[in-house]
Amino acid sequence: MVTVTAKLPTAKLPIHRVLSKLFQSYVYKQLDPKEHEGYAHPNGKRFKSMNFKIIYVGNEIKINYSALDKENEKIIATAILKDGLKLGEIHIASTEISLQNRSMKLSTPCKVKGFVAAAIKDGNSNKKIYLEPKSHKFQEIIHANTLQKYRALTGKEYDKELRITLLSQQPKPRIFHYNKAIIKAWHGIYEIEADKEMLRLILDTGLGAHAMQGLGFVEVLEEG
Repeated sequence: MVTVTAKLPTAKLPIHRVLSKLFQSYVYKQLDPKEHEGYAHPNGKRFKSMNFKIIYVGNEIKINYSALDKENEKIIATAILKDGLKLGEIHIASTEISLQNRSMKLSTPCKVKGFVAAAIKDGNSNKKIYLEPKSHKFQEIIHANTLQKYRALTGKEYDKELRITLLSQQPKPRIFHYNKAIIKAWHGIYEIEADKEMLRLILDTGLGAHAMQGLGFVEVLEEG
């Protein structure tokens, strides 16, 4: 995982709603076009092999970026170290970079936390209805989505045990923005039982929908 800490000259830039789009665009410009296209499951659904999370407080932006292919992490880290972080027309030269191997001490079951999104379409309007993690449909979607992503990214079916259990969720959702879309997601704590390859894939590529739009990034919950 790459952690980028960038300091802006002012705390008043109205960029909260476009940060995810800007960073996504920056990442895709640095990498092979296939990463933008994604990887197809036999059913036609496409998945991305990377994930990120952005925190913007005051005049500081913190970005956690992870990729299944660790060479992609190195490419992004090197590009930022060399030329600074470029978010659209904003060029941030004052940045700090750190690299972390989150999979060294993975064990199953593994507890993780993060904002995970899943939705169904309204039959009348075709608009997305975002589901609470505690709902049975949410859990069904997340489980199926994870298995499909594994198949798309590894080229093989996952034949081991996979359990994704919600332990707790915050009562109120947070609103995320991507382009003109409004995405609703609840912060949750999950316990995941899977082999290490699947756990690494989840940490590197996220859980649920909108993985390259600033959601689905989960972090291992430290015991105690």
